[in-house]
Amino acid sequence: MLGDTIMITSETFDQFTVYKYADANSFLYANCTHADAFMNGLADYILSETNLLNYANTMTQIPFSPTPQIYKKLYSTIGSFLNNELELLTFDNVSNEVRDILGAEFKFVDIDGRTLVQKDKIGKIGEYTFHVLLSSYYKVHCIIPKFRCTTDRNMSVFGIDALFFDPVSNTILFGESKVCKNIDNAIALINRSLLDYEQQISEEYKLVLSNNDAFNLSDEFLNIFKEHTDICMTFGEFVKSASIKKICVPVFIAHGNSEKDNNIETYLKKMNTGIVHQNYFGLETEYLLISLPIIDKAKMMDIIMRKAVDKSNGYRAKRAVI
Repeated sequence: MLGDTIMITSETFDQFTVYKYADANSFLYANCTHADAFMNGLADYILSETNLLNYANTMTQIPFSPTPQIYKKLYSTIGSFLNNELELLTFDNVSNEVRDILGAEFKFVDIDGRTLVQKDKIGKIGEYTFHVLLSSYYKVHCIIPKFRCTTDRNMSVFGIDALFFDPVSNTILFGESKVCKNIDNAIALINRSLLDYEQQISEEYKLVLSNNDAFNLSDEFLNIFKEHTDICMTFGEFVKSASIKKICVPVFIAHGNSEKDNNIETYLKKMNTGIVHQNYFGLETEYLLISLPIIDKAKMMDIIMRKAVDKSNGYRAKRAVI
């Protein structure tokens, strides 16, 4: 336990129980008392046709129907998790503690005397699951799916993983996700990311949000902000021109369980107290902290990848016979 008992509220959402305390929510999937049933069920939910299609067609959600077009779209979307080429990501100015955590969570690759982090496929699944929860539970709208948003920059392990917009409050969300063996590793990496978040947001504005000629941004975002992004060279200029008062930083952590402190109260407390909050660009900065316990990172990855391969083969076969 971390200090005094806290007041936790909960509600059901799809097949989850969502526990809430302060800025943090923890999504606990059904069958949480049986590890195999839990991980298989969570993998089935993550890779459901509804979620895959919503990810593929973020601007206009489409229902599943057994047509060649739908099977092709499903095949292409799930293929983005299965490609053989894994991204190599840079990391700079990290403490020994953060470097050790990176080494425990990822694979280091040396290229031309430079050490890079090889992004694993579960990281892509994590970003996709983050997207699913933001869209379906929090009801915010995707500006552009990050899997469509590849640039020629040296991608950082600490880069922004989600770009969303809340039409109710006119707030832009800059999301960060991590999939780690335990929540402590994830919080340490999140905090390192947030150290450079102003720089990351500035770069995201320059390369993506103000560059609709290269990226197909949502009409909703463009209708409100295009007159400003067309003329503002920096995010600071954009903030003043568009009268931005607030931004939101959603943080998504999918984490395995450590040998102790495996309970929802601990997860919620650690996220609320462990993740460093700061304001960016002089703006009010809200934080939305999301925990998704997955029991075992390696086993979860294996289950998801096997199911993804089976689904990919199935979609190809079904499209061929229609």
